[in-house]
Amino acid sequence: MFSGLNPSEQPLESVIFLSFCKMDFVPRLFICPFDIRDALDIFQCYEILGLKQGASIQEIKQAYREMALRYHPDKNSAQGSDAKFSQITDAYQTLRAQKKKDVKIKQKFDDIYPEDAVSWYQQAQSLAAKHQYEDAITFYDKALKRLPRYANAWLKKGDALDHLKRHEEALYCYGKVLQINPESVDAWNLQGVCLSDLKRYEEALESFDEATILDPTHGPAWNFKGVCFFMLGRPEMALDCFERATKFHPEFVSAWHNKGSVLEKMGRKKEAAKCYEREKI
Repeated sequence: MFSGLNPSEQPLESVIFLSFCKMDFVPRLFICPFDIRDALDIFQCYEILGLKQGASIQEIKQAYREMALRYHPDKNSAQGSDAKFSQITDAYQTLRAQKKKDVKIKQKFDDIYPEDAVSWYQQAQSLAAKHQYEDAITFYDKALKRLPRYANAWLKKGDALDHLKRHEEALYCYGKVLQINPESVDAWNLQGVCLSDLKRYEEALESFDEATILDPTHGPAWNFKGVCFFMLGRPEMALDCFERATKFHPEFVSAWHNKGSVLEKMGRKKEAAKCYEREKI
């Protein structure tokens, strides 16, 4: 009757919530190595050396050598050669320093999100999308061995385990996410889903409470919270949750279905019928 208790066993219309509670992403580190004034200077330096922006350090060195020989005061007595040589030297030193900074930044990025860890995570995601959860877990584990605080890998591993009904292991993974990031709405929500699968409804409600405190418009959390209240024999509170879910996400089919089911149980059949109609839209 209710959508959302066992998502892996529900028909398509019953698991629409998954599009709201699961967001795939590859972590990115946004770094601004220099401000806009520095950037303008950098562009000028490339122009001075006759190079295109982004030239390699080898190209920079080669251009500097050639121009330094041409304009060095000992080899060029033309007027303005001193100033030109000084300009070339300054441009070279600036670009050289910038390249060193870029190397350090890349090293910092690699330390935070090593390329192999991200690659294993992406492979795991691809396998999970094909419902090959056992194989996906193998790659999540590789990523986590390389990067133990990879929160999204823990989250997705937990989700894969949940699909395999290995709920206790999934709960461990969600716990790891929340150790790393206590404000992960997805982790609180999926932990609640897992607990509801285990029929630990009171504990599940605590997780959904955290999710809705962090994001009061989180439709899946309100939907599952309503399911838990209904299973605990509190239909009025369940109805309030489903109303919130449909208010924040009018296209949320599962929540409309669940709201209709509660209203029908409460004898409010006309209102229930309207919800079932919305479910079909």
